[in-house]
Amino acid sequence: MTPPDSSANSTANWRFVAGVSVLGLAMVLPLFALLIPLLDLPVAQSALIAGALVAGAPEILMLLAVALLGRQNFDRIVGTAKKFLFTTFFSTPVSRGRYYAGLAICLLSFVPIYVAGYVPSWMPAGNGRIAVLAAADLAFIFSFFIMGGEFWEKFRRLFVWEGRV
Repeated sequence: MTPPDSSANSTANWRFVAGVSVLGLAMVLPLFALLIPLLDLPVAQSALIAGALVAGAPEILMLLAVALLGRQNFDRIVGTAKKFLFTTFFSTPVSRGRYYAGLAICLLSFVPIYVAGYVPSWMPAGNGRIAVLAAADLAFIFSFFIMGGEFWEKFRRLFVWEGRV
């Protein structure tokens, strides 16, 4: 005869595995949007599918993961992932040179945006313009990681009213 807790334990184990799998799929699914242009679909269909892969499906899968895992397990997994990322990227202080290099990249990433807005004839036409602007956006995002954790704290304090510097 099986113990009374074995069926509850196997159900909990199945839900945990399914929840982690759905959570992983939600994290990876937006990457598949990069493959949509390779399918040679009409532009409207490509945009719809890519939009669903980036904005719609991951949110629905996150809700499903919360339902399968339970809120406590979901928060524990997400908290562990955030802690890993924080200790990997932001725990050690950065050098003065790295900080100023990140700050320069951050500020210089605005140049293509202003050029595109005020002097569009200086920008390449067609897909080249999109590539330049996308590279500027990515440079802006990566500059925050280059500047390190101390910059994140400075940035956070911009939005906190209480206290003094």
